[in-house]
Amino acid sequence: MSCTQSAQRSFIDVQPSRRTLAGNGLRPVRVLFVFTLVLSFARPTIAQELAELSADELRDRIYGGWVGMLIGGIEGLPHEFKYRENPREELPEFTFLAGGARSDDDNDIEWTHLYFMYKEGMLFLPYPRLAEIWKANMNQGVWRANKAARELMEQGTLPPETGDFGRNPHAWYNLSGQFAVESYGLIAPGMPQKASQLALHYARIAVSGEPLQAAQFWASMVSLAFFHRGSVDELIDKALGATDPACALREAVADAREALGTWRDDWKAARQQVHRQCVVERGWNDNSTPTNGALVCLALLYGKGDFYRTLQYAMALGHDADCNAATAGAVVGTLLGWKRIRQLPQCQVVDRYVNRTRPQLPAEIAISEQVDILCQLAERCIEASGGKVVRADGKVAKLLVPLQAPRPLELLPPGAPRPRPGK
Repeated sequence: MSCTQSAQRSFIDVQPSRRTLAGNGLRPVRVLFVFTLVLSFARPTIAQELAELSADELRDRIYGGWVGMLIGGIEGLPHEFKYRENPREELPEFTFLAGGARSDDDNDIEWTHLYFMYKEGMLFLPYPRLAEIWKANMNQGVWRANKAARELMEQGTLPPETGDFGRNPHAWYNLSGQFAVESYGLIAPGMPQKASQLALHYARIAVSGEPLQAAQFWASMVSLAFFHRGSVDELIDKALGATDPACALREAVADAREALGTWRDDWKAARQQVHRQCVVERGWNDNSTPTNGALVCLALLYGKGDFYRTLQYAMALGHDADCNAATAGAVVGTLLGWKRIRQLPQCQVVDRYVNRTRPQLPAEIAISEQVDILCQLAERCIEASGGKVVRADGKVAKLLVPLQAPRPLELLPPGAPRPRPGK
């Protein structure tokens, strides 16, 4: 199985309709255009620009982002919730998956969705089908909002109601809106609106309100990383275009930038400033998308595109450190690609992923095979969005990607819960 095989699955691309903000603001990079009349809310109604991406480059970037997420999440586990009031004293040293990868909620919730998306030939699995998949597979290794969603399914409630903050007590803040969405950016290269669509569809199983802003932000950032040329700070700025201007995540990102400006040579002091603003003053807890989103951005800013150093910061800054390192690894891994990551001295990745949690998925699969599946899903996303997969001699040679500008596909709903500091 390979992302360059000529035999392609037949996919169904059913796209949900949601309230949006108007405007696109596409910026030219190349000069090949296609004009289309599009009814889907997330597809631009103006000229779309097609940017060329070779099959090798697509696979390298997807591989880098996927393995970056695996490295960050699994190697970050020893630091999960270890540093709450204060950061770690020193940046940790670690190697990259010398024993291979394994299932954990930072990766296996997404992997379950991706596996069935591929197997059943459908990018947007219907919610009744997702409930069946969850009932069969999400019976261990799920926490807080995801655990509550699974319990609601047992009572007969279907998604997205399982992620409604009126039913699910963790849905209004929970980090599932961050750690369970990065891979949707991987299969929507250069198409942040498509990435946001996918992230919103699957994130709604467990969260609503503020965490859906994180879902759009992080999926868009990974998507944008494929074609980004510039600083990490500029990439963060682009991805903010996928969020509601009124969301708490934008405020948290501003906190991270302010802290970096004040404490450029003191990452621990910067962390304490962010902690004070997000947790102490505004009341977001240490499992929330604003608190941890600020820390991921701080790690990205201090890391400056260095894969190992970025993950060191993400682990040492604390709170939900494994999730944060997974997200940071997905972003920087996509920026750099696998070929560059595997040259790092810490890289000892064994090409193996062991599944201990999701019964209907393979008990063991090569990481490279997971990447093959993601590549085929990306090809379908590109074609479904108006792009083209160009084949030569029975193999994928290049992809013409319909570049999109990020924009918020879902705004904060009126009355979305927020913390009450001091309560």
